[in-house]
Amino acid sequence: MSETETLYDRLGGQAGIDKLVNRIVELHLQNQTVGPRYWALDDDQVAHAREKVKEFLAAGSGGPVEYTGRSMLETHTGMNVSVDEFVAVLDDIVQAMHEMDYPRSVCDEVLGISYSLKEEIVHQ
Repeated sequence: MSETETLYDRLGGQAGIDKLVNRIVELHLQNQTVGPRYWALDDDQVAHAREKVKEFLAAGSGGPVEYTGRSMLETHTGMNVSVDEFVAVLDDIVQAMHEMDYPRSVCDEVLGISYSLKEEIVHQ
């Protein structure tokens, strides 16, 4: 790994991020804790959410992408996301990354970034 390699690079670039996010969304749809939020959406809404997460992760990991979505706070305000739901999402992220054999350091970095967004996502 070079000193200039970004998290985007370590995730496999856009192709790796696309594969990772697709798997995370699959896991969310199977997850009894967070799944109901996704089950309430139509296919177009799920596809839109999936694309925004891909864009967010690509831009936030140092990729050549501009995030065009709403802020995490704006997106999640009014959703009343619980701590249990937040943890379920993190668990799905970890599971997908392990399935895809990402190195522990990359998993830890993505998990750390994800956890840093907790205050913008969890609202009781």
